Amino acid sequence: MKLIAIFLVGLLSVLSGCASVQSESAAVSEEAESNLFQPETFESYGSFVVSAGTEEKPVDMRVWYSKPDNVTPDTPIIMVMHGGRRDADNYRDYWGAYAKQYDVLIVAPQFSDEDFPTGWGYQMGNWVTQDSSSTDASKGERVPVEQTSFATFERAFDKIKDKFGVNAETYDIWGHGSGGQFVTRMIMLYPEARIGTAIAANSGSYTFPDWTLPLRYGLKNTGVEPEDLKASYKHHLVIMLGTEDNDPSHRLLSQLEIAQAQGAHRLEKGQNFYKVSKAQAEKLNTEYNWELETVYGVRHSGRKMAAAGAEYLLEGKTEEPLFTDDMEVNEPYRRDSRAEQESGLLQGSDDGEASPF
Repeated sequence: MKLIAIFLVGLLSVLSGCASVQSESAAVSEEAESNLFQPETFESYGSFVVSAGTEEKPVDMRVWYSKPDNVTPDTPIIMVMHGGRRDADNYRDYWGAYAKQYDVLIVAPQFSDEDFPTGWGYQMGNWVTQDSSSTDASKGERVPVEQTSFATFERAFDKIKDKFGVNAETYDIWGHGSGGQFVTRMIMLYPEARIGTAIAANSGSYTFPDWTLPLRYGLKNTGVEPEDLKASYKHHLVIMLGTEDNDPSHRLLSQLEIAQAQGAHRLEKGQNFYKVSKAQAEKLNTEYNWELETVYGVRHSGRKMAAAGAEYLLEGKTEEPLFTDDMEVNEPYRRDSRAEQESGLLQGSDDGEASPF
């Protein structure tokens, strides 16, 4: 019995020691996990809500951001416009790492479907009522400027400045796909926007300086007159095009005749928009600060075009232009065309895009 008692005491001691080791191990594990998820680990990324509407149209807009280690009154702001899926958080993530790398504040405002439904609320800037696309001249009307998406965006910019204590008088802006449409139309319809440099990447449609076509495609019933475009052309707008975004059957492109008239695919549409706008600026005898930039080997990808946009805005990097001054394709590109090396239709990318409205 004495031996059994001694054995039991020893066994309990061993088990107690094991429990102690396991407890200490668990404590260490919990501590490591706790450190991993400390708020400071993710303090550079976040979101908040700003009141950016009016009394007649209240809007609580969520703003996603990535910030550098130290935000000062002189920190530049880059606004990033999401695609048709309204996934501003993903677009913030595309740009997020550049905040610390270049000491800039990356901000991606989210235009919700509830406050700005369909493409008319977002891509068209809520500038006119949806029936303004009708061929019936009696339909459609202007939305009060202060209720447009563009004015909402500008109010959000002021709230963002207050939130971070930044004194920036202007912001640079980048958008891809549907976001690119927002950017170009903001400059054409609302040139008073406090934009420094704007980049519109791989847009699926453009608002041409044509007063016979309704908004989405032209300026009919928008209240914009030819002389008003002088202020638009003074803006520094970069039409950025992926050289491989040249699929006329891309699932996100509208196949309406009016849409196809702008060009067979996004690459051609962007080229035509630049060309026609330049001719309009010459007709108005005004300065034209728009430019065309191409990104080689990229299809319809918001993520990859974001990298090119960041290089342009933050490093001033550009690639050899695809088009010459007279809009002909450069011979070096023609001889070494990546498009000719691939076969089949391009499938594109799901980066932040949705079906055309």
